[in-house]
Amino acid sequence: MTTLPHTQDSLKKAKRFTIGSDARAIAYVVAIIGTVTVAPFALLGAHFAPSVAKDLRHQSELLSEAGDKAGALAASRRATDIYRGLMRASAIHYAPHLAASLHELSIRLSEAGDDAGALAAIHEAVEIRRHLAKYGARDAASLERSLQLLSQIETREASRIKTTDNTVR
Repeated sequence: MTTLPHTQDSLKKAKRFTIGSDARAIAYVVAIIGTVTVAPFALLGAHFAPSVAKDLRHQSELLSEAGDKAGALAASRRATDIYRGLMRASAIHYAPHLAASLHELSIRLSEAGDDAGALAAIHEAVEIRRHLAKYGARDAASLERSLQLLSQIETREASRIKTTDNTVR
């Protein structure tokens, strides 16, 4: 059971509510605050942030499969932002998650036609995964996948530049 105090407006009453489940706790916070911005990390603390980020990554995949590139990109960006925040709390624990989120963000940016953004995201993922690969085979396999994606994006970007150069001439 989770005990949550009222917000500052309600502190005068000095009441405390006992909430029986995480879902009801979230509903309580949402009802008091009124609106939820893209800041579940700030609103609910680090306890919920990993689950929210994981759900956003899954949502991004589903939206991409459904053809909603903009929605998939937005969800992927939010997940990456949350993992960046979690990295401040525990870099060792969340580095693999941030790298995976950056890898996915790179895919979403590439799908949206933002190859420069995709390159920046995958370079960051590769950097993190290179560091992690020193410590485990699973991380080495992830690094290999990110390097393959980096190669694909660079090849596509080089082809685009070459086509643009030929069109100008």
